[in-house]
Amino acid sequence: MEQKQNVVISCPIDTYSGYGSRSRDFVKATVEAKKDEWDVWVMPQRWGETPWGYIQDHKEEWGWLEPKMLPFQQPLNQKPDVWMQITIPNEFQPIAKVNIGMTAGIEHTIPPANWVEGCNRMDKVIFTSEFSRESFA
Repeated sequence: MEQKQNVVISCPIDTYSGYGSRSRDFVKATVEAKKDEWDVWVMPQRWGETPWGYIQDHKEEWGWLEPKMLPFQQPLNQKPDVWMQITIPNEFQPIAKVNIGMTAGIEHTIPPANWVEGCNRMDKVIFTSEFSRESFA
């Protein structure tokens, strides 16, 4: 049997925010779709001043994530095979062999230069809508 790829998803998964909700849905879908190929870990990140504790408060639905969560702000012990980051594009940082950013990207009418630069740092960027993706073209 082939060894699973080590995948880390950095996202505001434990926050009460829209990006938190999107993060939870994305992580769940990724774990379910890639369970035989990827060993998925989650690196929680802050999202502005939004409160934390969503997973603990909804343990019956999301408690399965707790063993997959890396300690907050702890450096990675090894370089992952795949790094995914769900945030605004200027925060994208490539740290793995394959780097994927995910963003709503709709907080603008014309994307700021540092957002375009952030997208260019990643191997792939997933936008939440065709409208959003086209605004970066």
